Amino acid sequence: MPAIVHIDMDCFFVAVERTRDPSLMGRPVVVGGSALGDRGVVSSASYEARRYGIHSAMPIAAARKLCPRAVFVPGTPGIYGKVSREICKIFESWAPAVEMTSIDEAYLDLSGCERCYGPALGTVDRILAEVRETFGLDLSAGLATNRLVAKVASKCAKPSGLLQVLPGRERQFMARLPLGDVPGVGEVLGRRLRAMGLVTVGDLQQLEKPLLERAFGMAGHWLYKMARGCGSRRVEPERAAVKSVGNSVTFRRSTLDRAFLTAVLYRLSEKVGARVRKKGMVGRTVTLRLRYSDFKTLTRSDSSSPGTCTDQQIFAQARALMVPLLERRVRVRLLGVTLSRLRPADSQYGLFTVQMQKREERLYGTVDSIRDKYGFDLLRKGPLLCWPDNLR
Repeated sequence: MPAIVHIDMDCFFVAVERTRDPSLMGRPVVVGGSALGDRGVVSSASYEARRYGIHSAMPIAAARKLCPRAVFVPGTPGIYGKVSREICKIFESWAPAVEMTSIDEAYLDLSGCERCYGPALGTVDRILAEVRETFGLDLSAGLATNRLVAKVASKCAKPSGLLQVLPGRERQFMARLPLGDVPGVGEVLGRRLRAMGLVTVGDLQQLEKPLLERAFGMAGHWLYKMARGCGSRRVEPERAAVKSVGNSVTFRRSTLDRAFLTAVLYRLSEKVGARVRKKGMVGRTVTLRLRYSDFKTLTRSDSSSPGTCTDQQIFAQARALMVPLLERRVRVRLLGVTLSRLRPADSQYGLFTVQMQKREERLYGTVDSIRDKYGFDLLRKGPLLCWPDNLR
């Protein structure tokens, strides 16, 4: 019988900060601000702070007005990633397949593990207990036959609970849920459903598949399956270590606009840098791939760096490779950036650059943690202030 688990680390950033400073226990805590400043947005808020209406992505100034007595903590992004990776190791010691979907969420596939550990529900309880005892963090979990129901169950189990939806009870479990609480039902789709008088999943269950497909197209097929508690059972573990990381984009219209191409190149460099940092790696060789409108494709590489994972360094090397290629005066159809010859980051600082390296580490740690939680497009830097939305 399939046994899919969704685990959510409750108020993860706040919980980690509380393990570092126990005086924060029981107090309204907001991570993402500073003791005095009002810039930035809320990255995480404790349940005590949420009672005042504070929520993630809210401006710090607005959060401070709602709860002046809250404790505002700037956050320590490097620590969050390290703790998340250590927790993932615990998950991997129990489950044959573990998929970390974000810094504070994971799917585990315990199908077929009953012979080793006994009933799946007890196994999940022991996994949660090990994480709590090791790190002092609270987690919520849902156990079901597929990802969708497991994720909804973990949300219903908050805070710090465990809920199992028994096989064959998926449709009954989903029926009572408001449609807005279902993953995948966004604001636009939710508005269309409400316009049809549909409020709960149970309301949706009354409609036949052909009607939903006529009204919503391909989304109608998904709505029909979702309403009956059907979802994917696939849990995809992290792939084996790779030797390179790259990103590319093909333009709708070929261009010679250098400012545009520079912005695109910066965006690609950011994407590559974020992925390499997430793996805890640095790379030595930056490769630029450029295809002209006549489909002639060129690649150029630069291995002058001893090892980097910073957006700025990747961009600088890639830009130096791109500029000479634009002299051909033929429109560009595709750009790609790859960082290769990867190795684990050693966290060693140069004798004369230690302060700069530490500042970069803090900066990129903060940027990566915000993007992990709220999406890559939340923050834009440098040339990306004019980034074209149709190329996200």
